[in-house]
Amino acid sequence: MNITKYIVSSLLVLSVSIVNAQIKYPNTLKKTTENQYHTTKIVDDYQWLEEIESPEVKEWVRLQNKLSEKFLNKINRKIGANRQMNRFMYYDMEYDKESKAIDNEKLYFTLMYPGADSKPCIYYSKGLKGGYERLISPNSISKKDDIIFTSLSPSKDGRFLAYQYNRNGSDWKELKIVQLKNRHYFKETLKHIITSEIYWFGQGFFYKKYRYTSALGKRNFPSIYYHKLGTEQLEDQLIFNTNSEQEELNIYGTPKQSLFIIKKSNKFEEKFSFYYLNPKESNYDFKPMFEEIKYNINIIGFKSDTVYALTKIKENKYIISFPLEQPKKWKLLTPIYKNAVFTDYELLEDKIVVAYQSNTSSFISIIDYNAKVLGEVVTPEGLSVSSLNFSKEFNKFFFKLSSYTVPPVTCQLDLENYNFKYLGKVEVGFDAKKYKFLRKNFTSHDGTKVPMFIVYKDSLPKNGNTPFLLNTYGGYGQIAKPAYKPGVIYFIENGGAYAYIHVRGGGELGEKWREAGKKLNKKNSILDFTSAAEYLIDEGYTKPKRIAITGASHGGLITAAAIIQKPDLFGAAVIDVGVTDMLRFENSAVGSTFTNINEFGSVSKELEFKNLLSYSPYHNINSKVNYPSMLIVTGSDDTRVPPYHSFKFVAKLQSNLEQKNPILLWTQDNTGHFGANEANSIIKENAFIYGFLMEELKKEKD
Repeated sequence: MNITKYIVSSLLVLSVSIVNAQIKYPNTLKKTTENQYHTTKIVDDYQWLEEIESPEVKEWVRLQNKLSEKFLNKINRKIGANRQMNRFMYYDMEYDKESKAIDNEKLYFTLMYPGADSKPCIYYSKGLKGGYERLISPNSISKKDDIIFTSLSPSKDGRFLAYQYNRNGSDWKELKIVQLKNRHYFKETLKHIITSEIYWFGQGFFYKKYRYTSALGKRNFPSIYYHKLGTEQLEDQLIFNTNSEQEELNIYGTPKQSLFIIKKSNKFEEKFSFYYLNPKESNYDFKPMFEEIKYNINIIGFKSDTVYALTKIKENKYIISFPLEQPKKWKLLTPIYKNAVFTDYELLEDKIVVAYQSNTSSFISIIDYNAKVLGEVVTPEGLSVSSLNFSKEFNKFFFKLSSYTVPPVTCQLDLENYNFKYLGKVEVGFDAKKYKFLRKNFTSHDGTKVPMFIVYKDSLPKNGNTPFLLNTYGGYGQIAKPAYKPGVIYFIENGGAYAYIHVRGGGELGEKWREAGKKLNKKNSILDFTSAAEYLIDEGYTKPKRIAITGASHGGLITAAAIIQKPDLFGAAVIDVGVTDMLRFENSAVGSTFTNINEFGSVSKELEFKNLLSYSPYHNINSKVNYPSMLIVTGSDDTRVPPYHSFKFVAKLQSNLEQKNPILLWTQDNTGHFGANEANSIIKENAFIYGFLMEELKKEKD
């Protein structure tokens, strides 16, 4: 069945110029297209905006940006959001996403900002006591594109560094190599890479690349190659490939180059095969370990001829072990704790350190390789554990603790007495001691109890006047951890309160919770979110026009769907790189992957199509409704959620004659799915988003 047959193309061309009380929007053409899905005909007036590289679309985006930046800069000047946001940023020119140094013997590599207007550069140090020297800057690769370093992979002996980067935030990456001695930069550039799977072996390394058609083309037919230093990519040796669009490949290698494993997955059919290379026995000859088994495992370690892996059994994640030559002899290593989920791990020589997150706090469990629990460490309530890391140089174990109001703080874990101590604190421009937390369980539309985590300052009166900021992600089984956000602090310091809603679809409460918010159950996630707003109103904390909502990526979908379904509950929203056209998401490279088909379903199946249509934000806009104020944020080079989702959503909302509240589109140039990457640009991004939300809520009060 041709599920997206174009029946009429550009039958009608209209020019729409909408004026409301505040804004005159740019002219937006209507070009009517009809798409057939099963027995349902869908009319789309703004499908032409999917041609994001066309001059017509680029000009439309330019005019939208001109309008939005004028509006947002006016707010910024009025309330000083930029200045306030700068106070709440805790960074010290270190790129915190890669905050732990990648060590190789006595060499350490990291990403740091050389200045507030600069992008992160690659630095290295000879030992942790020495100072860091700049090795590579983005401008050495391109002065035209925004270069963002994404992965650093040093060779075993520390002589070479393979470094990955993307251009303008794209998911597609390139790879270069430098020899540390004399700083010799190899000429070759490897392209068509998505993941950071790089494993050194001999005079080169294994890596994975995809068949490339275009920046927004499908990412399929992966291959594993071996690259020899000093040769062009065309000369790379093909090690393993697949001829099926549904098959994926992954490669794992140990730091000591003692074992390499290739995994072939067909998640659509639930078939998994594993092949291993023992470097002592063969040269690039991968032998079968498992073939077409029905359960998935992820290899994480190898020592003494024993393989260590992550897997899910029933609803729980475990670390398991098995002999390399007897892979069917599995052994469970990690314990299961009631009302807690496995979040992280670190393998040591004689111990395994495992992090868990419960309903009230995070904690660490230390076990030996015989599955015996040696000790447990509970962290303070409201904090999350991250960045588990054993330093060989110091022979000490470190991790980080953070919360919505506490930037990541490094802690040292005593592996003998099983307690920890703080190694310092990060200075911030507010009094964190005045911040308080509440955990509430509210009843959703179907009687399910859903948890909510509330952050506020001093007190939280039930007078109906507190501005509330609601946030969620709630998809793919991802576990949401409390994390410091300067925009949240800005909102609270200006008299508001913040609530994170653990909607169904996330992984915080286990596999059943995740399943209850995916595919045909996706509307549970949306209704959990709107039920949270209703709970806060019913309890007297706030009122509808004092509630702002925001979410990014999958959270952007939830936010957009919530405000379209129940606009009377909210005063303002920011939708950040959100999916808004659920019917055509599958046409994109990422939307067609197993990950997303498994999360949302497919329009090729009539029942799933009808479900997608029932909550797709773009298709459920009511032309007779004046929706709350919205700022829709996207990146010009986002290959994960293409920016046309935001373009079409904005165009349709702005065309509504009843729409009086502002609908703004802000497209960040040369950025991808994760937004700004320079320090000053991050401040501006936060100031625009949170300044807009707070100012729109104040209008309702005035």
